[in-house]
Amino acid sequence: MISRRALLGTGAATAITAAALGGAALTHRLDDLARGVGIKPHPEPDPSDSKLLARVAVDQNTLLAMVEATAGAHSTLKLDRYLSISTSHAKAVGVAASVPDVAPPSADPETAVSDLSSAYANAARARAADALEAASPALVRVLASMSAGLYQCADAIKDLR
Repeated sequence: MISRRALLGTGAATAITAAALGGAALTHRLDDLARGVGIKPHPEPDPSDSKLLARVAVDQNTLLAMVEATAGAHSTLKLDRYLSISTSHAKAVGVAASVPDVAPPSADPETAVSDLSSAYANAARARAADALEAASPALVRVLASMSAGLYQCADAIKDLR
């Protein structure tokens, strides 16, 4: 049978431990406390970054669908490089749950290229704005570099006309 002293001591130790963990959680020091006792904490993504990433995934997958549709409609245009870049960007942010249907590209190749250039420029501006919203430094770097690449695509694709 457990003595009253042992029971009170165990209860006090439990209460102190719970208070310490609660205080560490409230002061956002729980990871530091875990590292202090030899536990490697697993970082949780910021909820706002998760929502941002889902929106970016839809945008990037929509852009990829536009490039694929244009490549299919205008086989004479050399869009392989742009398909590769857009695929890499879409994979970097994840596959969107649903990608809206894209309008068929213009029958005129020059107009189709102009439309793609505008789409790349719009996506570049959106990724730059998203980089400013992101909380995670790693996500900021990905979105900023994606924005730079999209601006380059917007400029370089004009040469296909």
